[in-house]
Amino acid sequence: MQFIWKAAMQGYTEKDWRDFVFFSANVQHLLGIHQLDIQQNLHRATINFSRRQAETDAIKFQFNDETYWLSPERAQFILSFHFGYYRAVPAFLVQRGYKLCIPVAKEVMSQQSQHYAALLGDRWQKQVVFLEAEDPYLFFKLRQQMDLGYHIFCYLDGGVSAAKEAQRSKLKKIPFLNGQISVQYGLLDMVHLLGKKLTVLIAEMPLENENITIRTLDHCDVNWYPNRNHFTEYYSRIIYEDFEEVLLEYPEAWEPWLYLHKTMSPSSDEATWSVTNRIISFSMKEKQLLFDKFTYLSYPLPVTI
Repeated sequence: MQFIWKAAMQGYTEKDWRDFVFFSANVQHLLGIHQLDIQQNLHRATINFSRRQAETDAIKFQFNDETYWLSPERAQFILSFHFGYYRAVPAFLVQRGYKLCIPVAKEVMSQQSQHYAALLGDRWQKQVVFLEAEDPYLFFKLRQQMDLGYHIFCYLDGGVSAAKEAQRSKLKKIPFLNGQISVQYGLLDMVHLLGKKLTVLIAEMPLENENITIRTLDHCDVNWYPNRNHFTEYYSRIIYEDFEEVLLEYPEAWEPWLYLHKTMSPSSDEATWSVTNRIISFSMKEKQLLFDKFTYLSYPLPVTI
């Protein structure tokens, strides 16, 4: 068994391999892939794509839907995923004149400000407003910004703020692919309480030498759902069901595979797991550990499991 692990680790640093074992657990829960070589190929493809999209100039894009329902003058919630060339989605919006209010974790606010300054130059502060996602008065500040004509832009699939312990109570498990993930249903609660329309945009994977295409994945008027609990329960599932189809076509284009265990806590049916496909070794601080991919728990060697 040790020989197999050492052979599999070829080409990985110790940290790379440690990151991989968590990635392996994430895809095993949700894609049902147990084979180590397939997981490794997907891991490398995901990292390579993540680097490529981060370096891509998200200026060349096209929109393949009618835009009458997404007017710059009528503020609504606009959601997306960290999928494909996802940086092109807000770039598309701001360059078309939309004003965006973006809740972000306090610790990444400076980084986000620099990104939009590079994208828009000196005029970025007239079109983009950041709010702290952890702010207990966030709801009231979002309402104020929408009254000023700002669209609320968020990524649905977690991030730094979702990983914080204070946000755990706002997460709820929903079925996704072969298992379950935790989603931030509090955001959809706010959508319903504010009585605004909701649009989910996604950056499709472009063909070679073609523009990045932004398209609508979902569109909803919360007035169709008088009951808030029904809306949050039902619509969160609808959005992720539609996203499944896109994700399965290009799984390497979903960046959260690399950190799902920190933000969305994947799980699946234990009956689909065996000891041989759930235990994997890794090293940390000169200690050799066994990692249980089903529970995300680590055990020092030697150990009886």
